[in-house]
Amino acid sequence: MRLVFAFFFLTVSSWTMAKTVPVYVDRAIIAAVNSITVVTGRVVIAQNLVASAEVSETVEEVKVRVGDRVNKGDLLARFSTDDIQSELDSLKAREVYLQSIRDLLIARQKLREDQLSRAKTLNTRDLLTRDAMDQAQINLIQTQSDLVKAEFEHMDVRLSIENAQRRKDRTSVLAKYSGRVVSVAASEGRYTKLGDQLFEILPDRGIELEVEVRAEAYDALQVGQIVSTQLRGQQTDLKVRALLPEQNQRTGSRVVRLSITKLPTNGLVIGESVEVRLPTGPLEKRVTISKNAVIPGKKGHRVVLVVDGKAEPRRIELGVGFGDRISVMKGLNESDLVVTQGQEGLRKGQDVRVVRDDS
Repeated sequence: MRLVFAFFFLTVSSWTMAKTVPVYVDRAIIAAVNSITVVTGRVVIAQNLVASAEVSETVEEVKVRVGDRVNKGDLLARFSTDDIQSELDSLKAREVYLQSIRDLLIARQKLREDQLSRAKTLNTRDLLTRDAMDQAQINLIQTQSDLVKAEFEHMDVRLSIENAQRRKDRTSVLAKYSGRVVSVAASEGRYTKLGDQLFEILPDRGIELEVEVRAEAYDALQVGQIVSTQLRGQQTDLKVRALLPEQNQRTGSRVVRLSITKLPTNGLVIGESVEVRLPTGPLEKRVTISKNAVIPGKKGHRVVLVVDGKAEPRRIELGVGFGDRISVMKGLNESDLVVTQGQEGLRKGQDVRVVRDDS
């Protein structure tokens, strides 16, 4: 009899365990969230970077074309250095000449100083006239004057050499940022003046989003504010760069410029339309759950709760999503347990067993 009872108990237990579905759950919690509006934005150019000529010379070589991608430090173009090199050679030769003159004048100055010293000694002994001593002093002053002039000319030529060397260094036009070349004004053999525009480069982060929003969303934004959204299916953050005060008289909307902190891996195209989720008001306390708990359907969204170890489907009204969670406007209370994995196919009243709580 005992064996029969044990067999019956094991059979019932096995049948009960087989009917008990293992699930993962998450607990509904209260969190501060914004009301959100979805608007359509447009990918626009934030700012093109211009590479201009830093010398007035003839373009010798152009290394890039429109559409080419360049990295910071890449050579874009090179100017002819023939004239600058000739100027440098002439200046360096003059520097050598002036250095020689300066050395001779220093030696002459030492000689004049010795002559004046002897003249003073002889004058004290009445062996030399006062006029002769004065002439020795005049000769020293003249030599000192010539030396000052030579040192000035020597310094001036050195400055000219440094300036010519800087100009020579600037004959190589380098990319200051990584990006894509969008215009090329330089051409080989063309004489270009200092300041002329040569290239226009769209930097990697040179695009941003422009959106028109209603007054409530405009007033809810601040410059520098970070807004989380999805671009091309990838979560990213946008930073409010500018709030333009002009209002569209027909629609009552205003323009907001948003910089993109992280570009989607598959890129964005200038002029492309994208959906952007923007806050429309201050933070509010809402019930939130994991997005994994939501079951979409023709009649709306629902979740499966765990109540006293049993499944209880519940219709809900969703609000704003943020990260891996979403707010619930109606249908749930704080601390409700919702199934996040294993909820598909659960029937009302079915026994469930919590194997992991992700709260």
